[in-house]
Amino acid sequence: MSPGVRVILIASAAMLIIVAISFSGQVLPLYGIRSPDTASHSLVGTGTSRESSFILTVIPAEARARPGDPVDYTVIITPQGGFHEPISLELDIDAEPVFKGSYNAGVLKPPYLSSYEYRVVVPPQAPAPLTVRGTLTAEGGDQRNMVELVLYITQ
Repeated sequence: MSPGVRVILIASAAMLIIVAISFSGQVLPLYGIRSPDTASHSLVGTGTSRESSFILTVIPAEARARPGDPVDYTVIITPQGGFHEPISLELDIDAEPVFKGSYNAGVLKPPYLSSYEYRVVVPPQAPAPLTVRGTLTAEGGDQRNMVELVLYITQ
């Protein structure tokens, strides 16, 4: 990913990414992993129609870290029923009274990778203890999914 591209997602989900950016303005790396068989998957019909949609998963949804520690998040988009629309990501962060904000976290386009990895480093100057709550919202086609995330910054 080029240096000019800023990833504002924690996302992976995990909402620490926004806190890291808000404290330090650093660029966070993002990379994806494609399963060897991703391109060969096809949906086999069962005689009943399935609504086209997707599942949004972020691992871990809850994490603990100290100032200066890295936190690794995995975001997984699982298409259902032949879903193949671009997905826009939005991250809302609430770390009151220190920080609150919303961020455009980019667009994921099909074919989807098996996972998207995000590493967030808690800024060394982050106050502790602090609870950072986030909501990662993914919208594509006429579908919308949300994942609640929590990061506990500890001493």
